[in-house]
Amino acid sequence: MISITDRGSMREKTLKIERLAGYLLPVVIFSLALWTLDKQIHHLHSMYIVKGITSIPLSHIELAFFLTFLSYLTLTGYDYLAIRHINHPMPYKQTARASFISTSISYSVGFNVLTGSSLRYRLYSRNGLNLRQIWDIIIFCILTFWIGFCFVGGLLFTFYPVKLSDYAPEIPVPLNLVGILLLLVVAVYFFFSFRKLNFKAKGYQISVPEPKIAFLQLGLSSVDYLLSGSIVYFLLPSNPQLTLLHVLVFFALAQIIGLISTVPGGLGVFETLMLFMLEPYFGTIDIIRPLLLFRTIYYFVPFLFGLLALIYYEYKERDEFLRKIEKATCSSLSELAPQIFSILVFLGGASLLFSGALPSNPKYLYDLTYIVPLPLIEVSRLFGSIMGVLLLLLANGLWKRIDGAYVLSLAVLLMGGVFALLKDFDYHEAAVLFTLFFFLLPCRKYFYRKSSLMHQSFSSRNMIAITLVLVSFVWLGLFSYQNVEYSNELWWQFGINSQASSFLRATVGAFVLLLVFGVAKMLSPFSRDIHMPGTEEIELAKTIINQSQETAGNLMFTGDKYLLFDDEKKAFLMYGVSGKTWVTMGDIVGTSNQAKELIWDFYEMSKFHQGRASFYEVSEKHIPIYLDLGLTLIKIGEEAKVSLENFTLEGSASKDFRYTVRNVEKKGYWFEIVSKEAVPGLMPELRKISDAWLQMKAGKEKRFSIGFFDEKYLSNFPLALVRNESEIVAFANIWSGASNEEISVDLMRHSPDAPDRTMEYLFVKLMLWGKEKGYRRFSLGMAPLSGLETRQFAPVWHKVGSLIFTHGEHFYNYKGLRDFKEKFNPVWSPKYIALPKGLKQGLVLKDIAALISGGVKGIFSKENKRTASRIGRHAPEKLSEELI
Repeated sequence: MISITDRGSMREKTLKIERLAGYLLPVVIFSLALWTLDKQIHHLHSMYIVKGITSIPLSHIELAFFLTFLSYLTLTGYDYLAIRHINHPMPYKQTARASFISTSISYSVGFNVLTGSSLRYRLYSRNGLNLRQIWDIIIFCILTFWIGFCFVGGLLFTFYPVKLSDYAPEIPVPLNLVGILLLLVVAVYFFFSFRKLNFKAKGYQISVPEPKIAFLQLGLSSVDYLLSGSIVYFLLPSNPQLTLLHVLVFFALAQIIGLISTVPGGLGVFETLMLFMLEPYFGTIDIIRPLLLFRTIYYFVPFLFGLLALIYYEYKERDEFLRKIEKATCSSLSELAPQIFSILVFLGGASLLFSGALPSNPKYLYDLTYIVPLPLIEVSRLFGSIMGVLLLLLANGLWKRIDGAYVLSLAVLLMGGVFALLKDFDYHEAAVLFTLFFFLLPCRKYFYRKSSLMHQSFSSRNMIAITLVLVSFVWLGLFSYQNVEYSNELWWQFGINSQASSFLRATVGAFVLLLVFGVAKMLSPFSRDIHMPGTEEIELAKTIINQSQETAGNLMFTGDKYLLFDDEKKAFLMYGVSGKTWVTMGDIVGTSNQAKELIWDFYEMSKFHQGRASFYEVSEKHIPIYLDLGLTLIKIGEEAKVSLENFTLEGSASKDFRYTVRNVEKKGYWFEIVSKEAVPGLMPELRKISDAWLQMKAGKEKRFSIGFFDEKYLSNFPLALVRNESEIVAFANIWSGASNEEISVDLMRHSPDAPDRTMEYLFVKLMLWGKEKGYRRFSLGMAPLSGLETRQFAPVWHKVGSLIFTHGEHFYNYKGLRDFKEKFNPVWSPKYIALPKGLKQGLVLKDIAALISGGVKGIFSKENKRTASRIGRHAPEKLSEELI
């Protein structure tokens, strides 16, 4: 006896064999069909078949297209009836679209049940139909096709059983019997319809439509079959012995066997069977050309239209998503386009030079002289190499987004392409240069810098690349003409066979151009020279600061920074120089349409003076520009800004502030605002407090990134004071922004005998005063090393900085400063240093530290090492203490 386990194993093996056979059978049938077709038409030349197709009357081809249109229009009725059958309201337009796309694609791709069903599910699910409803539509359309086929095929096979060719494969069952069986299937279907019965197939219940819809199914599918079969008939040559009914019978047999084979679209199988059955009436070529046309008109053309319709539909459905993708792509390209074009233009220049060094084909030159005069050919050889050198130089300007480089590059590319055609009809090189011209032409917006080409700097890598190209150009020319004996007469020889002379003249022209460019660059004055600001520039900077909503620009009044203005005189950068490092302090001050240009100007100016550009304590505002410059960004902390509209002493969250205010005022101290006009009269007392504060800290003044005690500096601002009847114990100068947007403080000092929490009291009272005056926010300055990531894959700098922030109390109370500012519930925003990559970073950081600390010795002063443990008692010693 066979055990249950053995039976299961045998059943599994049987299923595997059936599945394998299901995969292999279509392949075998398709291979046999191709082999048979090849055997029948191997003696025919392909061009003979093509010429045969052109002999078909145009009117017959037009009729075939018209019948195809009617056939697919009829097919849309399948889905329309199915929608009515499931009682789901849907416009015919949507139904027709889903029907045409799914049918046209599945007819060509094959596996109709799989492809047509998946496409219908994709399209109908977007219109609110569920899986069950879509499956009912698919079953309905399949039934509609087979009902019509069974009806028409049954009538033809029963009442018109034509005699097939002797070469056609024999059908084991008489066609009359096949026809009767097909008509019986139709009868059973209508029996179920009239009796309103349903039947099950593999556990799925199929709902048979009512008689009215069933008759419509029969009519539509019958018309569809007659239309598609008629297309083949009208494409065939006329033959009195062959009627439309003959062709319809042959078409039915070929189509049913093609469907059973599951080969996509019955490709090969349908053609092979039609070839055998039509052979008694026509020659092979007369059968092949109509079948090829039928395959193209009825399958391929609708497939293309269906595919395009599907793509358009998917695009419309994802219009918003694709727009976002397009916007992101364009944004990314805008960052990379200048660099890409710079590289391509550089390669184009190298190509022009190398082609000028290589000998041309004398045959091309000889033919060219019939069209182009010899002097013009010689001039084109010379200027072709000069255009190559210009492209090498302009590539640097394109990399830096200079608008002049963009305009000149277009002109040089165009002229270079013309010279490539004139010198030896090098259409390959000309095509590359013209193509580059047309791609560069619409990219004007990416080259926005209004800078002089003479003032641009060339990096060492750029100069090395240009040198290598020029050396290769000279070597290539010398190698190519090594058999030509040099003589002075070579310089003045002109002609088709004097290409060595042309190379020598081109070499001289290229190097003369480089010499002129170098001399002009050295002699051209640099309009952005470094100098301390004069009275006029200081007044202009004051005007810009007074119009700026942010307060950081007030550091200009320290007088230790250089200023760089934009061309519109609406914004400026303040910067310092330490060693070879050029350091800007903060973001651009003011508002200008030339912010990008101003940053680039600073970068170019530093390069012109052989320096390293860096941007210290900048926000996220201009990060893309810093990246364009090739810089990297390091996060150095976060700036805290308090919303004064929400600041109050009421509530449990502010109880600590209320205690501070009561405690200080209880001891007889109060808060006072002094106008800047009254500040000079207080200077002796303020200096006394500052000197005592510095002595207590055992250090010296920091500079550049924060203010320092200077009478001229302090006289520019009002002061916030904490005092009693006899003396001032604390002060801070007040920075205010335009439109009452922001208020902040810079220099803060207190006397050794000031009461506890004096500075916290000053901050609280100043914020309340700012709120009363209508200011929107109060800047508490930066908390160094705050907000750095500690995750596993965070940058090394973040991990080290975070470790110092958490455990670096010995050097500086970073965490205490952050905690103090956090008490005011501020909004934190990141601050960065933008600096060169690689080994230069260490030198830049050292120079910035020296600039802030007043020299290299200041980096290691006691002030920088002293702990800020008193932060809870006296608030931060400097509100904007720096990282270095």
